[in-house]
Amino acid sequence: NSLTAPVIAENKIAAIKSSLQEFYPDSDFEDVTDKYLAQDETGLIDNVYATTDNSGYIFKCHGIGYNSNGLTFLIGFNTDGSVSGFKALEQNETNGVGSKYFDDDNVQKVESIKIGDDIPMVSGATLTSTAVKNGILAAEDLFNKING
Repeated sequence: NSLTAPVIAENKIAAIKSSLQEFYPDSDFEDVTDKYLAQDETGLIDNVYATTDNSGYIFKCHGIGYNSNGLTFLIGFNTDGSVSGFKALEQNETNGVGSKYFDDDNVQKVESIKIGDDIPMVSGATLTSTAVKNGILAAEDLFNKING
């Protein structure tokens, strides 16, 4: 087990590692989902990743917007509570409406907030905005529990 455990842990992260490195290019990551997910009371968080240099956490969240297939995104928080990154992994929201939440302009708005700030909404995309907002709020809550 001592030989295979690190390999298994690395394989769990490998599929998403390039996305995680967009948030923290010089970091390595540890999947800490098993350690913290039970503290998520919303059920909107799928995975939790910690940087091994203790610079922040990334949360993989899901929600249901206008499209019933749902959406999946990453939101990262630096240890000071500022957002380190925001990225859609999967979304099938209406093109030009709900999909606008994941356009560069709105991504920059989300990336400029800190924990406790108002989460940007997109006019005309209430269901998508609400789904993302709920996921971000769940991630903020879990981040606060982790960071104590």
